[in-house]
Amino acid sequence: MSKVAIIIDSASGVKDLSKYKDTYLVPLLIVKENGSSIDDDENFGAEQFEPLFEEQILKTSQCITGVMLEKWDNLLKEYDHIICLLISKGLSGQYSTFKVISQSDEYGYKGRVHVVDTNGVSMILERQVMLAQKLLGMGKTVEETCQIIEDKYANIKGYIIPRKLDQLVRGGRISKAAAKMAKMLKITPILSYTGEIDKEGKTRTFKKAVATALDKVLTHLPKNYVLDVTYSKCDSELLNDVIKLIEERNIKIGLAVPMPYTIVCHTGYETFGFLPDEVYEED
Repeated sequence: MSKVAIIIDSASGVKDLSKYKDTYLVPLLIVKENGSSIDDDENFGAEQFEPLFEEQILKTSQCITGVMLEKWDNLLKEYDHIICLLISKGLSGQYSTFKVISQSDEYGYKGRVHVVDTNGVSMILERQVMLAQKLLGMGKTVEETCQIIEDKYANIKGYIIPRKLDQLVRGGRISKAAAKMAKMLKITPILSYTGEIDKEGKTRTFKKAVATALDKVLTHLPKNYVLDVTYSKCDSELLNDVIKLIEERNIKIGLAVPMPYTIVCHTGYETFGFLPDEVYEED
């Protein structure tokens, strides 16, 4: 049986690698206003991120190519294959960069390093790690495993609800005037997630936006589903309010995980993401 390693980036939000066997992290970068960058790795936690986030506009960048290739080279001394589950191509150039390199005959990666078209971020990538390990444990080949993951997540749809628009303004994604008007009218945007982020609609109040998103989720649930939830920093009252809205609809919660810092940099605090996923009892 082939020995297979899995590589994730920090858009997965998974930094405790002890949870998943043969899984390794190559961090994305948090870029400060002065142009210097910080590895978003297992040593970069809330105590480092939050002061930076609150004092300046942070950007993000794909991992350093040399760091990824060094990881490949080292792992291929021990493993027969590597599966890379990286941030969606709709959010970053990371997938395209490493897909091209992995298919090159020049460095010996072709047929051994498999860069998956994940469509994923946050809990989606964590689900894919779980699925990959399950499929490999069932005796699926690396190629079969990658294809199953790509097919399953090709047409996903979830929703993102930012309670505050501050970070969208700071990042230049909406104007101050539009944000001020939205605040006056208590308007909350609903964003869709399909591997990239688009406008879906808007409602009056955050609670109504969450309720609307959850009702949309209910219209396209898979057969054996749970609702995976990701959230950025918020108080317990707000988190409990959102959970209550989910429970009122008899929606089963699967993963409930903090939002990766590389996403918080763009969406800000008090942001929630929802994605239904098909799972089974043995998962």
